[in-house]
Amino acid sequence: MRTQRFFSLRSKIMLFSIVLAVFPVLTVSGFSYVESVRVVRNQRIDLNLANARQIADSLDMIINDVNTISLNLIQNRDVAAYLSAADSESRQRYYSRVLSILNDQAFNKNYIYSIYLQDLGETGIDNRGAVNLVPDDRLLQAKAQAGKDSWYFDSVFVQNKEVNVISMIRDIRDINHVNRSLGILKINVLESSVRDLYRANRQDNSLFYLVDQEGVILSALAGEQAGSRMKLLPPDSGMNLRPEGFFNTVIGGENYLGVFYRMETQRWNIVELTPYGQIEQPGRVIQRVTVISIAASLAVCFAFILLFAARVLEPLKQIRVLMRQIERENFNIGMEVRGNDEITLLARSFNRMSNRLNELINEVHVSKIRQKEAELKALEEQIHPHFLYNTLDVIYWMSRMEKAFETSAMINALSQLFRIGLNSGSRFTTVGKEVEHIRHYILIQQKRYEETVEFAIHVDPETLDCRVTKMVLQPIVENAIRHGMERKGGSGRIDIRIFREDGDLVYQVSDNGAGAGADAVQKLLDRPAAEGLGLGLKNIHDRIRLNHGSRYGVKFESTPGRGTTVTVRQPFGKGAELDAESHGGRR
Repeated sequence: MRTQRFFSLRSKIMLFSIVLAVFPVLTVSGFSYVESVRVVRNQRIDLNLANARQIADSLDMIINDVNTISLNLIQNRDVAAYLSAADSESRQRYYSRVLSILNDQAFNKNYIYSIYLQDLGETGIDNRGAVNLVPDDRLLQAKAQAGKDSWYFDSVFVQNKEVNVISMIRDIRDINHVNRSLGILKINVLESSVRDLYRANRQDNSLFYLVDQEGVILSALAGEQAGSRMKLLPPDSGMNLRPEGFFNTVIGGENYLGVFYRMETQRWNIVELTPYGQIEQPGRVIQRVTVISIAASLAVCFAFILLFAARVLEPLKQIRVLMRQIERENFNIGMEVRGNDEITLLARSFNRMSNRLNELINEVHVSKIRQKEAELKALEEQIHPHFLYNTLDVIYWMSRMEKAFETSAMINALSQLFRIGLNSGSRFTTVGKEVEHIRHYILIQQKRYEETVEFAIHVDPETLDCRVTKMVLQPIVENAIRHGMERKGGSGRIDIRIFREDGDLVYQVSDNGAGAGADAVQKLLDRPAAEGLGLGLKNIHDRIRLNHGSRYGVKFESTPGRGTTVTVRQPFGKGAELDAESHGGRR
């Protein structure tokens, strides 16, 4: 019989979950991407056509203004007299008047750069003094138009500076003899003013062009393209067949959506080219969402598989392994119990059985081991302090004999620091001993920091006999040095005040060190006792609250750069230290 290949339950669930989660996401995302690109493309076409119509309306207003100005000048008698003057002297008499008329017509028309008149002798006058070089073909075209206007791209020069303009040119006829030509009128519209219309309606990185009937670019966002032939349109754009529409083209290897709109007055085309990359941005968002959704689905699948394996398969496997340990008489084992199903009940029963067996077998043995450990610990506690004191005492007298008095003073201070701090194992001490303890500690620190840190102690005499929790001041002062003085650098001062306030005994330790923000101060208060000092600030706070109640403890006030004040409150009470300790646990 052929053996089937093993295919685990975990693998089956994984495969099923992946197919169930990923396939719908891929299907919906694919349709959403295609549809969103199509909708956004159509919306962009409508938006670009609306922009083109708006630009066309603005251009029509400019063209109408220019035509109105041209009609006013053609019908002006002074202009006609200037152009029909027989000689230059006669013409000069009208020069100032005609120049004023030209300025008046161009006044408040920011888009008009200059107005130019040229007589039959090709003598011209420009209200801005610009040099106008009218090509012969344009002169002939203007005369052939018999007074009608024509537009073209041109450049004028002012003080050797070239200015791009869109020029309207028309033949000026004698109003009394319409077949008689007096000269030409040329009104120059700033190409940059037309460009500003595009910028006001520009969408992202779209390209705008104003193209005349001959395919010449009259204006473009890239000013250097003005005056050149439009070569970006594909042959099938349909721009010459329809008044408006759209097409696709490629520029520099990038796909563009083109939209065109034809102006009825001049038959100019407004063309806008938009990169498809911008149009497809919503689709890219969908792609990113799809990738994130697939990743999230896979993560959920794997999490479900891991959860299933951890909750169902792994406990069963663990029970099988632990049963083998029980067979080998290893009863110190157990299972982690979680949940509320049948496997949880089985694990609890197994743990109860294993624990009970372990208790029955090891009860006497464990009891003896603990008794030995207690005896060793008690002996160690008796040996270590005496050994330490004796050693420090030897070092102290050796220093005295060698006349190293400063060293002997520090050794004596260290010995007293340990002796008072251990306090024969008691949890309590008096304010007097606590002050003596901190003075020894300060003596050692002054040797270390020399004159960098200045200390001051102010103690109310009535507090010296008060019963207090031991080893409170020294960790606070050390914290002020480490986190205040050392971080600040330079010299500093630490003030210690002990006084009575109502029914409380108050320690107040202030420094002018680096200080800290509220978060940093809270970290100091929450620091566990095992960190840094043997007794951390959190330890001090907890010991005081344990000994005296929740209304007592440690309080911080700190300002960055100005220093920190630590206030410790304990109940004010006098009495023998031994009596205090005997009653401390019941308060």
